[in-house]
Amino acid sequence: MLTLRKPSTKRLRDLLESWKDVPLSYSPFWSKGFIADEHAVRLGEGEEVWRKACEALDAWWMFPEWAEVARQEVKGQEPGQIVAMVVSICGLWWVNPCRVLRRCDSNTTHGFVYGTLPEHAECGEEMFAIEQRPDGSVWYVIRAFSHPRHWMAWLGFPLARWWQCRFVRDSQRRMKP
Repeated sequence: MLTLRKPSTKRLRDLLESWKDVPLSYSPFWSKGFIADEHAVRLGEGEEVWRKACEALDAWWMFPEWAEVARQEVKGQEPGQIVAMVVSICGLWWVNPCRVLRRCDSNTTHGFVYGTLPEHAECGEEMFAIEQRPDGSVWYVIRAFSHPRHWMAWLGFPLARWWQCRFVRDSQRRMKP
């Protein structure tokens, strides 16, 4: 969703509620036209690094300082929860809603996957996870498949990709201890 002004907190709450039952902006049976990305950064090793990284993920700390996360007052990420990244790009405010689809938690992985809703500039899914590897190292991992959905994202595809890469770089920086 594109606006000329930053939406108020009340407006964002109303939007989150209005998107509660909206279907995803893509078919789960995707094949052509999506770009698959995977980015991982080593955070350190050991149980203390694991615990702190999982807590940071649950607190949405992975979102860069220039991006606001509008969400219901729910700790962590629960399937069905609607969230939106709010960001100003070139003087326009983008509100990009997603639905948390599932948790991906195990003894060695802590994270979640969300999928885009029709008002999002992009179309696809993204996973944010903390992984503890067999050697004891702890990694922050982002996996995604997407393509532009909004006509401005299609038209400005190189700029849209630049913003995606900036998000990953700044997200990794935020998650590093």
